[in-house]
This record gives sequence, C-alpha cells and structure tokens, in this order.
Amino acid sequence: MLSDEDRTQLKSANNDKELKKIFKVIASKNPDEFFPTQELRQLGYIRNHCECCGAYFWTTVKERKVCGDPACGEGFQVAGKPLPHKLTYIEVWKKIVEVLEPRGYKPIKRYPCVARWNPTSEFTIASISAFQPYVIIGEVEPPAKKLIIPQFCLRFNDIENVGVTGSHNTGFVMIGQHQFVPPEEWHQGQLFMDMHDYISLGVGASKEELTIHEDSWAGGGSFGCSLEFFSRGVELFNQVYTMFEQTPNGPRELKLKVLDMGLGQERVAWFSQGTPNIYEATFPYVISKLRERTKIELDFELYNKFSKYSAYLNIDEVDDMEAAWEKVAKELEIQVEDLQNTILPMTAIYSIADHARTLLFAINDGKLPSNVGGGYNLRVILRRALSFIDKFDWDINISEV
Repeated sequence: MLSDEDRTQLKSANNDKELKKIFKVIASKNPDEFFPTQELRQLGYIRNHCECCGAYFWTTVKERKVCGDPACGEGFQVAGKPLPHKLTYIEVWKKIVEVLEPRGYKPIKRYPCVARWNPTSEFTIASISAFQPYVIIGEVEPPAKKLIIPQFCLRFNDIENVGVTGSHNTGFVMIGQHQFVPPEEWHQGQLFMDMHDYISLGVGASKEELTIHEDSWAGGGSFGCSLEFFSRGVELFNQVYTMFEQTPNGPRELKLKVLDMGLGQERVAWFSQGTPNIYEATFPYVISKLRERTKIELDFELYNKFSKYSAYLNIDEVDDMEAAWEKVAKELEIQVEDLQNTILPMTAIYSIADHARTLLFAINDGKLPSNVGGGYNLRVILRRALSFIDKFDWDINISEV
C-alpha cells in the first residue's frame, strides 16, 4: 500500500501536522489504494478537483467545480431549506441507531466530558477520545468491536465564534461510529456505505448536493486517510480510517485498525430542519424562553440571508473582522451598524444558551470554573455569558438557563 518512496517521505515528518500534510498528498495520488473508490463509483460519484482550494472531492454532478466548503465562496445554504422529513435534535441520534444497530453496531452510553482516564487531555474533545489512549493501543478491550456513541465533547478553541458564525459550539455531541479490528476484519467500503446510507437514506440528504472530500488525519503517532461529507456548505461528518502508526523506523501498518467517524448531532439537526443556524435547531425551547425574557424578536428574513454569509465571520480565518462585517453587510445591502444592531443581540442569546449547557455538563462531570488548568476555560465562558447579560442589561439568571 505504501511505496518505499512514500515511507521515506513519511519518515521525514517531524510532527503530526507534517505527517498529515505528506500523507494527504500520497493518498490523493493513489485514491484507489486508500479510499473506498469502488463504492463511490458504484453510487455514481466522480472525482473532481476544486478550482478554489485545490482539494480533491467526489460528486455526482460532473459540472461541479467547487468542493462545497463554505470558505470556497458558497457559504451556508441551509436556512429556509428543510429536508422533507425534519429531524429533531434527539431524532438525529435515534435515526443513526435505527440505521446502524441492525448492521452490528452496539449503541453505548456517553463517557464523561472530563477525561480523567486520559493523561494527555483534560476534556473529551471527540468521540474517539473516550477510547484514548488505552483502547487504541490495544491495552484495554473496547466495549464492542463496532459501536456508536453520543459523546458530549468540549472544545474551547473557537469561543469567539460561538453565536456569530451560526455553526460553532463550546459543547456539542459528536456521534461516533467506531470500529476496532485486526486487518483481516477491516472492510473500509462497508464502513463508508453504512454512513452514506445513514445520511442519504436515513436523514434524506440528496446525493446531488453531497460533496465528499479527500483528506487525511494524524494524531498521537497514528495516521490515516479520511473522507469529509459536506452538503449545503455544512461539514456533516468526517470518517477517518486510521491504518498506520509512525515509528522511529518509519510508518507501519497498525495491528488494530480503527474507524473514527465523528458526526455533529447539532449540525445534522440544523441541516435537516433548515433553521437559520445551529442554535435554533439545538435549543428551540431555551432560545424561545430567552427571547421572551429579553424581548428580542428575531428578524427571520434578515437572519436567513445573514446565515449564508455568517461563515465569513470565522475569527480563525479572518485577519480584519471589521472588513469582514463590511463585506457581509455589502452582500446584504445594509449598513454595518444596522446589521450588527440586529444580529449581535441574538448572537449573545445563542452564546448564553451554548455556554450554559457546556457548564452544566462539565460541572455535572466533575469540573468547576477556576483559574487552574481546564477550569480556566470554563471560567472564560461563564464570564463571557455574564458579560452579555450585563452588556444588554438583561434579567437573566444563568443558573436558570
């Protein structure tokens, strides 16, 4: 599977970032070796090259030249476009159980979001984190060879994006589809088909609107190729096929091959319902109560238009945020000040809802806001939520949210 030249290049990597970059090039040069191309072609997909970012992607639309990532000029196209059968937030999980349990996947309960078992991470940041490091390295037996898990995760690298981009959370449920098997039991094509059936037949996503990106992943000394599923500008999930480990002598095939698929439960609910953003789909009751308490009315006509361009306000990808707001306002044919006066109070409400849920799970699982370690992240989001309440002079008790 790996040539001598490939092994030499991979051995030269000094860190996971370099390893991921090198392997992505190798995998894309040999897609039939690393990706489930037979199944993709059987489903009617063809391989194209994005004229915007240069990534390789699969689509059923021959004329499609852009990969579907919101950064490639298309933004989000979710608002006001619900799927024929809208799934509630809870139904997203129930549907994956309905589709995958008969195929041999065991549904298991979530692990704590405070990762006391993991010496390398304070919080559970992904569904696979529930099994790191000991299951992954073979020291502990997995709960099942094939499983699905609704894992609540915490991430604090995008705090300023929460409420603004419409797609970011500090706490979220990553539904994991995982498999831990020796090479002779590894069937990559079937693993791909299981999730393609879920999103197309279970959720109801149109194949014509799906784009499937080729990518790679590396972390903790292991690496593999991955496929990212996009539709209407939203990355719905990412299926990682972890097949190799990096050693001092270069790469070698893992004795235990690992499937690491992570699906955003909030994102699929948003995508299915066609709401203006992820928060309206995830917290409908809480958002409704906060609007009543604050007397804030959502201008749905404006927000539906704004949601398409909200991806352009990602603070991690924008050097000049003022210029980014001006660009969005120009697209909407509205003054920046008028746009912000309408949008920012709602972004505050969305942030309060998100941060309150994150704090609830973290405190329940044994972590308090503090000035030490991971507790500092909780302190930051608590102070951010309280600052919004003070800024707008709202009568909101965060403990009631």
